[in-house]
Amino acid sequence: MTKKVTEQIGKTVEEAIRKGLEELKVSRDDVKIEVLEEPSNGGVLGILSAKLAKVRLTVDKKVSDEVAEKTKTKLEEVLKDMFDITGETINYTVEKNGNQMNLTITGDDVAHLIGYKGKTIEAFQSLLNSILQREDEEYAKVFVEINDYKKKKEEKLRKLANKMAANCVKFRRPIRLEPMSAYERLIIHRELADRKDVETESIGEEPRRRVVIKRKYQYR
Repeated sequence: MTKKVTEQIGKTVEEAIRKGLEELKVSRDDVKIEVLEEPSNGGVLGILSAKLAKVRLTVDKKVSDEVAEKTKTKLEEVLKDMFDITGETINYTVEKNGNQMNLTITGDDVAHLIGYKGKTIEAFQSLLNSILQREDEEYAKVFVEINDYKKKKEEKLRKLANKMAANCVKFRRPIRLEPMSAYERLIIHRELADRKDVETESIGEEPRRRVVIKRKYQYR
């Protein structure tokens, strides 16, 4: 599989990473991150000699059956330890889906794992991937779904993206969406990526970062 690579700079490592994710239109869980240069304040010369952070992001989603099975085994161990501590009985399945592992949780008493606007489910997913990466760099990324929350959320976001894109073209002006999480912005970017009449970009700083939909101007 061909790898997609980008190198980005920013005032901070996180800013550089964010730029790379938005250029590649992938989530943080889909990339290998290498910090090439740490930022510095510039010493006595101040801003004139300040050094920006530089990172390299590599997308390589090819996962072997062996790696997937190893990830599944480790993930189930982690989940057992977590739920033993909380005393919860959680119904879940772990299955390979393409080049990732899908952790699907179902039940009537799991809303707390989703959280307000899905913040908890995203934090839970990031935590699991961080634990797995710490244990072994070669592992399959884990995607967490709970009671079809993400599926329903993505459907709403895709409809919103196309509706706002149509308004952008109709009224001939940029459309600024409300602040969204990185995951939500990614859905918007992906949905409109292949359109010929509009383009998207993210502006602002977290947690107020948002997507702007703009018309593409084609010159003949």
